Amino acid sequence: MIHTGETPSRVSVPDYAHLLPKEIQSFTMQGVYDSDSNQHLSFIQGSGHGGSHPHLVNEFLNALNENRAPFPKAKQSANITCVGILAHESALQGGVKLDMPEFTFN
Repeated sequence: MIHTGETPSRVSVPDYAHLLPKEIQSFTMQGVYDSDSNQHLSFIQGSGHGGSHPHLVNEFLNALNENRAPFPKAKQSANITCVGILAHESALQGGVKLDMPEFTFN
């Protein structure tokens, strides 16, 4: 689902498992919980965030193996994470504006 304002709409999320090594392709769109009645939304949608988790892990391991920085890099990851944390904190405080920590700036 994507929310634009107050109106949710259903969207199709393509599966890019074919871009991963064969050994982990099956993990992009399947859950890990034990029954149909015990499913977490992130896994129903596909292994967390539309199936992105296997791709992120694959990129990180390839970067280690190739002795290069991964994408996203640490500062980009911190920035993305801080946005989510601050959005949640802002909501808990009634929508107050919160500034990003200095370490997230480029």
